[in-house]
Amino acid sequence: MKHFLILLLFLSTILSSAQSNSKKTIDLRQGNIEEKFNEIYSKSSNYQEYKVIKKYHFLQLKKQVLDSLSKQKNDYKKARNEILKLQNRINKLQANLTQSHSQISNLTTEKNQIEFIGIPVKKSKYQWIVWTIISILILLLIYFIYLYTNSQKLTKTAKINLSKLEEEYFNFKSTALEREQALKRQLLDEKNKNQS
Repeated sequence: MKHFLILLLFLSTILSSAQSNSKKTIDLRQGNIEEKFNEIYSKSSNYQEYKVIKKYHFLQLKKQVLDSLSKQKNDYKKARNEILKLQNRINKLQANLTQSHSQISNLTTEKNQIEFIGIPVKKSKYQWIVWTIISILILLLIYFIYLYTNSQKLTKTAKINLSKLEEEYFNFKSTALEREQALKRQLLDEKNKNQS
């Protein structure tokens, strides 16, 4: 019976080790692909100089690799589409930016220009033109004021001269009238003397 117990114990250890070998599953859900290949390689058995991989592990690895590749392709397509969308958006933004720059340039040019007699003129030139016109108008005003005051003086002088001339004329007229009257009296007196 001792032999039988030893035999039974030996068989149970062999069976348990066989079950543990058959139940050895590889957890391929974690890690990257290289780690999964390394794990399958380390868990596979040897046959002469070849490695023997269980079909279940190989199919499980194949499925996960294909799923990973499919996911990578989908991610790549999504990323590529996103990149194309972003590139289109960047191109539109650059076009808008270029348009905005040209509008800003045009607005700046328009802001720095003023239409003068229908001709666009820079503000600095416009200011120069306006100040030149104002200066000329001020000079003309001063000249006309000078002419006006000078003509006023001449008019006053002419009025004074006219009044003096009128006075002299009045005096001359009255003296001439007196002389004429005196001459008429003398003439009458002479006529009367000659008649008598």
